[in-house]
Amino acid sequence: MNFFSNNKIDNNMSIILEFILSICIFIYGIQLFSKGISNLVNEKAKNLLIKYTNTKFKGIILGTILTIIIQSSGIVTILTLSFVNSNLIDFSNTLGIIMGSNLGTCFTSWLTSFINTNNFLIFLNPTFYTPIFILLGLTFFLKNKIDKSNTLLGLTFFLLGLKMLNNSLTPIMNYSWFKSLLIILNNPFLGILLGIILTSIIGSSAATVAILQTITKTGGITYLNSIPIILGENIGSSITGILGSINTKKDAKMVSIFNLLYNLLGTIIFMLIYFIFYFLKVRFLYLKINSYHIALIHTLFNFLSIIVFYPYTKYLERLTRKMVKKI
Repeated sequence: MNFFSNNKIDNNMSIILEFILSICIFIYGIQLFSKGISNLVNEKAKNLLIKYTNTKFKGIILGTILTIIIQSSGIVTILTLSFVNSNLIDFSNTLGIIMGSNLGTCFTSWLTSFINTNNFLIFLNPTFYTPIFILLGLTFFLKNKIDKSNTLLGLTFFLLGLKMLNNSLTPIMNYSWFKSLLIILNNPFLGILLGIILTSIIGSSAATVAILQTITKTGGITYLNSIPIILGENIGSSITGILGSINTKKDAKMVSIFNLLYNLLGTIIFMLIYFIFYFLKVRFLYLKINSYHIALIHTLFNFLSIIVFYPYTKYLERLTRKMVKKI
């Protein structure tokens, strides 16, 4: 069969368009949800930031909870640096929040795992409740309660986008060029680069992880080619904070720089461990994984990063201050 036949081209175009549309709906859902929930908790978040940032441990707990609620570490980072820019809190008090926000992003990957769950766990699948979210969202909209409406409708679009993403990727995963790509991604450096680029372009680490989780259905994803992508995604997620710190005070810029340093150094450390296993050809790297394993890797990286860097945050803080002074 001619690959370039009209039917084949039309079919390929529809698949690509569905994939692009699913990403747009997914990201729009996150943004709409974030906008609604941010407005609902903005004043409370400000009071919490001021009250519960006097220790790193409290900051980590607060950053984790806020990110789980708002569903965007980027929004939490921008929210935090805006408060620093307004002199409401000091940069030193934001370190724990940034560390916690990275851990909080893992909630989305677990949510995605439940969306891909088996039928006997249907009640754990959030898409099961989308009709209720739509009904409540429209009810709040008619009552002019826009923030509550945006929150629920944003959640609906988020779940709808994930479902469409899964449907659009299914036929793509059968293409020979896609299977060749999985082989290429056995190169760890290309995996990291893909994670950084994809997250930077899409603007959502959650979307990158969701794509990777969906691809696991091919049965061709292993720890070997998934770990570098996840680590690269964490670096790429810092771009939002960097962009948000443009035209802000130096103290606010420190928040985004610290976030980048934290993820970059964490990636370097864990890639060194990864390469030890890689060169020793440890068997587990070649095991096939599913969406739950992706969520687990994502969570372990961010949790262990907190454990590793917690005693050394003051040194990271000093390095950050020195870097910003040179900007």
